Amino acid sequence: MAIKQLKNVSNIPSSELDDWGAVPEPVSEQISQLRGLIINENPDGSEAGIWECTPGIWTRLVMDAEISTFMSGHALFHPDDGETIDIKAGDTVYFDNNSKGTWEVLETIRKAYLTYKRD
Repeated sequence: MAIKQLKNVSNIPSSELDDWGAVPEPVSEQISQLRGLIINENPDGSEAGIWECTPGIWTRLVMDAEISTFMSGHALFHPDDGETIDIKAGDTVYFDNNSKGTWEVLETIRKAYLTYKRD
């Protein structure tokens, strides 16, 4: 079993995260940029890591189930079939598989996440 630890994740400089480029489906003129670190990746495509996103509005494309704990920033998630979720540092959010909606990142956000396959 491999155990991996990242210390003081909320204080890792953005420049030390991998550049993942622009979000693939922006909705606003301000295009969010993604950065992160993959801590573990499995053959089925599930993964754990750190994710950071700059302000902008875009369509969520991850269709796996996901649990995330937000360490910094502020965002709104507008589910296609529910009420808007206001997300701030310290919040944990669970997305069931096939959760569709729109991200509205108001202040650069950073989260620790785990995605996984769920039938």
